[in-house]
Amino acid sequence: MLLYWLDVRLARVGLIVAALAITTLALMPGPDVPITTSWDKLDHWTAFFTLAFLANHSFPRLPFWRAIALALVAYGIGIEIAQSFTPTRDADPLDVVADSIGIVIYGAVLQLRLALFKPQLAE
Repeated sequence: MLLYWLDVRLARVGLIVAALAITTLALMPGPDVPITTSWDKLDHWTAFFTLAFLANHSFPRLPFWRAIALALVAYGIGIEIAQSFTPTRDADPLDVVADSIGIVIYGAVLQLRLALFKPQLAE
């Protein structure tokens, strides 16, 4: 975890809200999306970096790479499959790549933090 002081319950609420918001934004008609950086791939990167952060803090005992990262990639693939069934969206494999980049960058930041600062052990 990057922020040891972040309460697990708060992180879980944030994760649920973020996942619902991202799913809603991903499935609404493209021209109607109210929140965007104006670059689709950056939107994906940012969304999945945020999900990785919240999921890692929501489930601190799960291994990041073997559980959380894989679950988030599966979620991203699921969104793309769901988009293929909507009239104004298309499934784009590059969106899953952008999702994965956000997850990997969060994982790299996490590893760097763990390498530089030993985790604080509860006494």
